[in-house]
Amino acid sequence: MNCQKGLGRIVIGMIMLLIMPMAHALSLGDINVRSALNDPLDAEITVHSTDAAELLNSRIQLASHEVHNKAGLSINQHLLRMKFKPVVTANGKFSIQVTTLRPISEPVLEFIIDVTGGSSNLIRGYAIHLDPPNL
Repeated sequence: MNCQKGLGRIVIGMIMLLIMPMAHALSLGDINVRSALNDPLDAEITVHSTDAAELLNSRIQLASHEVHNKAGLSINQHLLRMKFKPVVTANGKFSIQVTTLRPISEPVLEFIIDVTGGSSNLIRGYAIHLDPPNL
């Protein structure tokens, strides 16, 4: 009987050890595009995290050519110009700013980002559809 209780506590302890790191893990949400076709890209990816330091100390970049090729995507000049910056918004939420200095002339951008830091290593794909500016 005592052996079963001890084994049960060990199993519960192991489950807790597996769950606890996930409580601080990053997860990426949707992307919100605030720019139009033929404008410099201005977009923001929602980040779900309870640890600001983990996000702010993460390396955020376009995933490698190999990762894109495996997904059937190619990296074009517009994607190579994208900059990723982790930020804490005014309301205390976390996000990743995605910007370019030059205008984007492609109506659709498909890309994969790689976020590495702390206990997290995320790779996630996004598709952006840029509408022409309102006339």
